[in-house]
Amino acid sequence: MKKFYNYKKNSRLYWQIIVLIAIYGAYSILNFLRTTIIITSPAILEDPSVNLNKTMWGYILGWGTAGTLVGKLTTGVMADKFGGRRVFLCAIILCMLTTGIFGMVSEYIFFSVTFFIAMLAKSAGWPSMANLIKDWYPKTWRGRVWGILSSSSMSSSFFTSLLMSSILLIASWRVTIYTSLPITVIFLIFLYFYLKQSPADTEISCKNINTSEIKIKNPGENHFLENSSVKEAIIIFLRSYRFWLISISIMCLTILMSFHGFIPIFLNDNFEVSAGQASLASSTFPLGSMFSVLIGGFVYDKLSKKTRVFALGFVMVLASACVFILLLLIKFNKNDYDGFLIALLVIGVYGLMVAPCYLIPMSVFSLDFGGKHCGLLVGIIDAVGYLASMIFEFYGGSIADEIDGWIQFLNIIFNASILGTISIILFLFIDYRVYIKRSI
Repeated sequence: MKKFYNYKKNSRLYWQIIVLIAIYGAYSILNFLRTTIIITSPAILEDPSVNLNKTMWGYILGWGTAGTLVGKLTTGVMADKFGGRRVFLCAIILCMLTTGIFGMVSEYIFFSVTFFIAMLAKSAGWPSMANLIKDWYPKTWRGRVWGILSSSSMSSSFFTSLLMSSILLIASWRVTIYTSLPITVIFLIFLYFYLKQSPADTEISCKNINTSEIKIKNPGENHFLENSSVKEAIIIFLRSYRFWLISISIMCLTILMSFHGFIPIFLNDNFEVSAGQASLASSTFPLGSMFSVLIGGFVYDKLSKKTRVFALGFVMVLASACVFILLLLIKFNKNDYDGFLIALLVIGVYGLMVAPCYLIPMSVFSLDFGGKHCGLLVGIIDAVGYLASMIFEFYGGSIADEIDGWIQFLNIIFNASILGTISIILFLFIDYRVYIKRSI
């Protein structure tokens, strides 16, 4: 027992695992709050006391994305300056409070304002993760670490869909949202004690740190941006072809991921299912995404830069094919039970294909290229993506409200998927060429 205690006290690996679990839980709870609101959307639209339609819901999602956009431009710098732990905890508290208020209001304007603030708070999660990963994990682990942590978004969406949709079947949408608050408080207590900013905040004994661990401690050392200011770093980012290509691909992929916010309504409108059943069925998207990013992170580390070009290009082609199949189902009015099952399968595969392309390449690139400014770089790229998503969501709901609106809606996603496929292939190819030049 004493030996085990000393292992816990002195082992960096022990704390790396604990911090990984804590970061996973921190981002999961932020996504848990967002997903709770998303899955209640069909019930909110059916509530006569609220008087919302799909156009208004699209605007609410758009204002949420606007909050995310503002957050990405500010929280990245905050995470780099104040530390990921502090920003993470403040973000969860703010997101929890505004989610609770969302469950109390009845007017469109108040829904929009509270969701804007909640998503602004949630946007701090990814830059905070980047800051913590930089302080805790070596470069050779980053693909798998990002893969594991990226799965937190999807696993929390999946389990939230199951849990909160089950509550929605027997309770009102307001009660469903209120139920998320005490769960969040329990997670906050755990995070306060176990989410550590860096090894210096633990009881790791210096005598037990070997040479490889010292290299891990300062992963930003010798990075070409180590002595650069924020302004200088931004100029360097803007001069990079890779930055612009990954930004274009993230714009397209964020639109593809934004489909998740419309899936419950999409299923409720186009297939013979209730609001609660549609919310429950929408869990196929995060289920597919959860497994793909978890496995994809480990695979990404193992693949050569050249192989990544073909692997991720093929995955994006499959994602485009999934959108095309959904388009055919709606176009030919295949809304019976068999059509519903096909849609669920396709949506699951769609999540399986899109999520790793969206989450892993950009995250690994931001850490490698951004160095000590990785939180800033993640924030900028994410902000560009959410700008595209915001525009799409503002118009997506109104498009879906029109005659044959869902066909037009899916056509937009299909075109975004094609452009995203081209841009991510070009990004990975240029990234490979840069690597080859540095190796010569």
